[in-house]
Amino acid sequence: MTDSAEFWDRRYTHGDIGWTLAPHPLAVAELALVPPDASAGPNAPGCLALDLGAGAGRHSLWLARHGWRVTAVDFSATALERARRQASAEELDVTTVLADLDSYEPRQDAFGLVLITYVHPEPPQRAALLARAAKALAPGGRLVVVGHHLDNLGRGLEGPSDPERMFTPERLAAELPDLRVERAERVIHTVTTASGEREAYATVIRAGRATVDRPGPPASEAGLPHHEPDQEIP
Repeated sequence: MTDSAEFWDRRYTHGDIGWTLAPHPLAVAELALVPPDASAGPNAPGCLALDLGAGAGRHSLWLARHGWRVTAVDFSATALERARRQASAEELDVTTVLADLDSYEPRQDAFGLVLITYVHPEPPQRAALLARAAKALAPGGRLVVVGHHLDNLGRGLEGPSDPERMFTPERLAAELPDLRVERAERVIHTVTTASGEREAYATVIRAGRATVDRPGPPASEAGLPHHEPDQEIP
């Protein structure tokens, strides 16, 4: 990844990390649509979630509070220690894995839900990450991706300065050829900055693996004709 683990360890230790502690409302809105399925038992994929780039666990903890057994992956040991402490305090089922997403290989066909929020590697690494995330899904599983939309570039907001690392619905949908894209949208939302509240843009993707794998239309055809106009999220 472009930002080093050492950079994030320092930031989680000394920086302003308030934004890393509360789950992002756009992610929560999508995750609420994908409840765990305990019908096959607590060890079945329907109860297992994978949070890639989990940071201090803001989404992993939310998922665990709502019945998921979560594997939280990040390359910041400091962030994961925060996640472990909070999970222990609440007696939540969160397992942390210290790993770089550029090389991490999740178990295939293993998870009912995979989440990636605000992880913006270079395009080749992004495509590889999304491919591994898709393969980690069990049949019927869902992938949720939320991140900075390209339209945020140059607006003085958090996020990459390289336009190739920013998201668009079309860009991400094209990199998920084996999944059916259920939602691919540019969403307007509000962020709090040092100078007050600002309007920002996010890309939100929800994609699913078929219950039984079979040939079908590519993701770009399956999902994007249903692309809705921008939605504003407070």
